[in-house]
Amino acid sequence: MVFEGRDIPGVALEGIQAAGGEVIRALPQIGVVFVRAQDPEFPAHVAGLTGVEEVGPNKAHSLPPMEAVERMKPEQQDIEDNVFYVLFQWDIKRVGGIADTWAVEAGDGVTVAVLDIGVDYLHMDIAPNYAYGRSYINPADLPPGYVLVEPGDERDYHGHGTHVAGAIAAPITEGLIIGVAPEARIANYKVLALIRDPEGNVDGMGFDSWIIPAIVDAADAGCQVINMSLGGDYDLSNPDDLAGFLAYCRATEYAWQQGALVVAAAGNEGEDFSQGPIRHTPSATPHALSVSATGPFDELASYSNYGAFTADFAAPGGDILPESEWYDDPATPWPDWVADYLCFSALFFDGSYHWYGWMAGTSMAAPKVSGVAALIYAHFPGIDPEGVVRVLERSSDDIGAPGYDFQYGWGLVDAYRAIVGP
Repeated sequence: MVFEGRDIPGVALEGIQAAGGEVIRALPQIGVVFVRAQDPEFPAHVAGLTGVEEVGPNKAHSLPPMEAVERMKPEQQDIEDNVFYVLFQWDIKRVGGIADTWAVEAGDGVTVAVLDIGVDYLHMDIAPNYAYGRSYINPADLPPGYVLVEPGDERDYHGHGTHVAGAIAAPITEGLIIGVAPEARIANYKVLALIRDPEGNVDGMGFDSWIIPAIVDAADAGCQVINMSLGGDYDLSNPDDLAGFLAYCRATEYAWQQGALVVAAAGNEGEDFSQGPIRHTPSATPHALSVSATGPFDELASYSNYGAFTADFAAPGGDILPESEWYDDPATPWPDWVADYLCFSALFFDGSYHWYGWMAGTSMAAPKVSGVAALIYAHFPGIDPEGVVRVLERSSDDIGAPGYDFQYGWGLVDAYRAIVGP
């Protein structure tokens, strides 16, 4: 439920209770409450309460498609530091993640919140820069027939969140890869978990009631950047979607006002959202940066969403060769092009090996923008989100039509030009 103002009227809370609802989370900072109720007519009963603007369902979101591709473990764990940066991390280098940038600024003093399926804080490329973790997973929010198949603590049991965190802030020493901002800190806000549906499929899934409070909490905790390699489509012609979209707008605006920049993946459906009522959220909210994905030749990735409200900036997310298969079976040898086309980062630590792997998606593009933003926050003390955006605009590589365009936004971000200059 979203209220007209930021205040949540006490009389409305009484009305919710009288209608059989239970408030499970109230966010007075943005005028939003999450309510559990059994009566299917509950929304109609509370829609007319004092101060209520919109009422809608607690929408579920899954990790985007076309994510995990291939994984590997080093045959020996004590090989030379940064070896995988040298061999595989073309994407980090493409956005100016290079020694000349880090000699000037590496992100010390900045905390990036990763809202994802957790982060494996035991991985050697995560542990040195890991700040803290919080889990928002609540099995009581699961629909009938859906089952949580992991502990639900703050650790990553999938690999997606760790892959994102490694791209942002893997350190220069003590590991095999390097992130864009190798001295920034990672705050882990777990808002997705491995969940089995009634058909037996297991996927990463989360709910608005987990994700939106984490945005507010990360902003209140002083995180300067909030990375959201997740999202879902909201149809603004559907009354049921209006409350959720408005709640995300309020949350990202609140983060902006608190000095935190929300960076969000544009989505992986390959859709042009220039026309129609669909908004990929939270990336399409006015106070979030929406990131489209590019491949190794600066082309718009085949899966990347684009269009109005959908592309503010671009960054490498990896791509696939035409008519090629995605390889998601660890027993299947990967084709030669994987290392040159996809994004390489950390996955998880299994107690013996620190695993790494290749992924592709706008999920992999967003953390590069988050990393560059972290460098900007560190290099220009006191800068606000609007200032960070201005630096990104003037320093990005204008790889599309001159100026702003619907595929790459203001261009492909460049850490070197943002910090060192042209």
